[in-house]
Amino acid sequence: MLDKGVERRGPPKPAGLVGRFFIGLGRLVVPVAALLSALGVYWAFDVQPAGASPYLTRFDEFVNAVGSHKLGRGLLVLPLVYFVLNLTSRRYGPGLALWTVMLVWALIGGGVYWALVQGLIGSFDQEIMPVPLALALGLSLFAGQVLCIYFFDWMRGIPWWEAPLVAALVGGLTQTFAFHVLDHLLVTGAMVGVWQGDIWPRLALLSAIQLGWAVLQLLPTALLRGAIRPLSGYGGA
Repeated sequence: MLDKGVERRGPPKPAGLVGRFFIGLGRLVVPVAALLSALGVYWAFDVQPAGASPYLTRFDEFVNAVGSHKLGRGLLVLPLVYFVLNLTSRRYGPGLALWTVMLVWALIGGGVYWALVQGLIGSFDQEIMPVPLALALGLSLFAGQVLCIYFFDWMRGIPWWEAPLVAALVGGLTQTFAFHVLDHLLVTGAMVGVWQGDIWPRLALLSAIQLGWAVLQLLPTALLRGAIRPLSGYGGA
């Protein structure tokens, strides 16, 4: 039977390698900018010690301790990075979220190196932070980010709130305890005494901050669920 001139079209052809590259690159723009902004907020808050906040010193008398364990105000907002990663994972999946993390660290490392070469930063230790502290913070935060992405992808589904809650909490606690271990190891050169001394009030305070963020970020996550929907193939949370 004749089709009476009706034009028949097959399914659209998938994008080629170059096309997929530029699509992925375009999708990275907003997540990378958001994660850089979250880290920028941390840096802006970290200028002054958290000991300037009376309620923190009442909770933990060691927040003003001298040395690399000084608790900066930036640690109060650092869990914001896990909220950003949860939204990225929800929209684009774990692959692009992991690329976002790696690209952000590459941009930060490249930017710091360029500033040192150009003389914009005279001394990294004095103007940024001591190198051992920077390594401990960077490595522990990277570990927390990777685990946040993994747990979100593993637990996404029904109920929707489980994935962002567990992912943010696991990522935050990993970063908290890994930072303490790495900082002790890089400063002393040994693991002896890593859990000794007056460190438990500080770890309890930081863990409480991570738990509070993990719970509170569920509210903006719920409000943004309608606007930030998963792409095809990424259902659930």
